[in-house]
Amino acid sequence: MTASAIGRRGVLVGIIGSLLTACGLGGRSDVTAVQEALRGAVQALPEHLDGKVQFQDSTSAGTTISGVLVLAGRDRAEIEQSLLIVLETVSDTYDQQSGVRTAFVRIEGHPEGDRGTRVVAADVVTPTSGANVTTEDLAAHFGG
Repeated sequence: MTASAIGRRGVLVGIIGSLLTACGLGGRSDVTAVQEALRGAVQALPEHLDGKVQFQDSTSAGTTISGVLVLAGRDRAEIEQSLLIVLETVSDTYDQQSGVRTAFVRIEGHPEGDRGTRVVAADVVTPTSGANVTTEDLAAHFGG
């Protein structure tokens, strides 16, 4: 097989994979189900006071779990502890979902009435590479 034939075959396989993914047949997650599972798990925590977790899984924007949450705690240290509990819950819940890929985790928490005291996921779980925490980082951190 020539190099150009191999190249054409690779392009064709890529196009077919993209089309299957766009049609929902490429093993991608059920965004609504994953988002509902994450929201339900986080909102059930006593540390969660307000805000929603968002889940996005798209070919153009990537896979992201995000949210700006009001968490139980009066100061930064207490918010860090609350955020750790939220992140562990996100990790456990996400791990139970089918068809999910590694996602960036961009969740932040702050105390009620104090948006200036802001704690982001990377403040409490060290990313293995780059500035953003991933679901793989969470699994490693929490032993999952």
